[in-house]
Amino acid sequence: MTPEEAAHVLGVGRHAPPDEVRRAYRALIRAHHPDRPGVTSDGRATRIIEAHRVLLAAPAAPPPPSPPPRPPMSAPQPGDAAPAVHRLAVDAVLVDAPADEAFRWLLDAAHDIGEITYVDRSMPIAEVLCRFEGEPATSLLLTLQGRGTGTEVFATVESIEARPAPPTAAVVDLLELALHRRRADAEGEGEAGDQSPNRSSRSSSS
Repeated sequence: MTPEEAAHVLGVGRHAPPDEVRRAYRALIRAHHPDRPGVTSDGRATRIIEAHRVLLAAPAAPPPPSPPPRPPMSAPQPGDAAPAVHRLAVDAVLVDAPADEAFRWLLDAAHDIGEITYVDRSMPIAEVLCRFEGEPATSLLLTLQGRGTGTEVFATVESIEARPAPPTAAVVDLLELALHRRRADAEGEGEAGDQSPNRSSRSSSS
């Protein structure tokens, strides 16, 4: 019996995982076992047992090819044109750039409001540990979703202490401010260059 024939007997795919093969075998052998009342031939049971053996002995399916490695993302360089930023909601902004470029600028701006503690460029997703004056240590989780030529950035704010987190809107205010500051710096305007993130956080929280 070939693996293809065995798969047909059990009603599974040629490269079905062992757990799926065993489940199919158990269901069929219960229905066709010769000791079961009403079953008059053990031929079907024999084929089921043989199919089970063949599929479990067959080599596993080759793993899918790995995706090509993503090129490393360098930090924005002086002179790079910063994308425009728009506030979408209390917990979201839109960056007028593809996801990879938006993520570079987002990571650069995040240094203004906290310490980056986790980055996964394949998602992409990042966590920033924020410590604002008078507020508990706060986790800011940023996830990105491409939308046409722009990228939506969603923020989740959670306190990591036994006190309530600062308002999400206030934390996203700081992130938006940092992104606007990067844009202003890139354009040589330098506006809002000396505004304190902590003071902005306190005023937004009040």
